[in-house]
Amino acid sequence: MLIDFHTHSLDVENENDLRFVVGKNSLGIHPWELTAPFEENLYQKKFQQLKTQFHASILAIGECGLDRRRDGIAPIEMQARVLEWHMDWAKEMNRPIIIHCVKAHSDLLKILKDKKYKGKVLLHDYAGSLEEANKFLFYDCYFSFGHRLFTQARADVFKSLPVERLFLETDDQQKIKIKALYEKAQALLNIDQKSFELMIEENLASFFSDLDNISTADVINNLSSS
Repeated sequence: MLIDFHTHSLDVENENDLRFVVGKNSLGIHPWELTAPFEENLYQKKFQQLKTQFHASILAIGECGLDRRRDGIAPIEMQARVLEWHMDWAKEMNRPIIIHCVKAHSDLLKILKDKKYKGKVLLHDYAGSLEEANKFLFYDCYFSFGHRLFTQARADVFKSLPVERLFLETDDQQKIKIKALYEKAQALLNIDQKSFELMIEENLASFFSDLDNISTADVINNLSSS
């Protein structure tokens, strides 16, 4: 069983695989949606409306986060404010949070430190340095890698992280399938297919272990139904 831990696609490559579909298995406001000029009242209303859509089968909050590379969106200070709304909501609902972070890892680390954040965090499509990753490990952070795993820089970071904090994802691209990512990851870690698949399944159970009244079997059923 392969697990695509962050995808925007509803297409099924293999019906036995699991897919975490962003926007279906989770709820959040992506930083790219925070257009400039930023009207806080408008987004407060949007966020409150989003919160009314929460139901028991929502497994996580997000994707939300910070992006210093994208043009035409709200300043980083406003992005941070919206991210903190999500973090408070994740704590309230006892859900992990999925974070998009581009060129803003120091900003995110400051928020985690200032809030003394205790919840589980997924840094999706992780593109920070190993030094930054080691700082994130002071928190309950997991790291998901996508097509950039085929670059030397991402591969080097991936190999250096604790295996119990790793996931793989296809995100919004279609060229590289989850099977190819599994094969690349197995080669990088020098681990056989069965052992690697089991490791990712154990990471899935760990990531969702804090959910109230939701078992690993429930998580799998929710992802299978996506």
